[in-house]
Amino acid sequence: MKITKTLAVLLLAFAFGSTAALGQADPMHQAPADVQVSDQQLEQFVEAQVAIIEIQQDYTGRLQEVEDPERAHELQVQANDEMTEAVTDAGLDVESFNSIAMAIQNSPELQQRLTLLLEDR
Repeated sequence: MKITKTLAVLLLAFAFGSTAALGQADPMHQAPADVQVSDQQLEQFVEAQVAIIEIQQDYTGRLQEVEDPERAHELQVQANDEMTEAVTDAGLDVESFNSIAMAIQNSPELQQRLTLLLEDR
């Protein structure tokens, strides 16, 4: 299946946001500039990120319909669990996923590799 350029842009836009959604990112921590990301890790990141975007879209819709704060919190916890599972199902741990996301934010070269990877899908 071919991923459109729009999805590629969304993927880049959500790359950092999803780490916050996973509740694992430390906003004061910047990934070292020399983080090495293999092609396999980048593929795994894309797989996880696409799943995370779908989960975020699903739960955003659900949360808009909920008025009870307790139920909203339950849905947020479920979404977080599903996003974490998506990362592990893709073959990464959350820490690695977050490191790759930060590296993408900080590396034009890695952003280009990601864009090329998405265009080839």
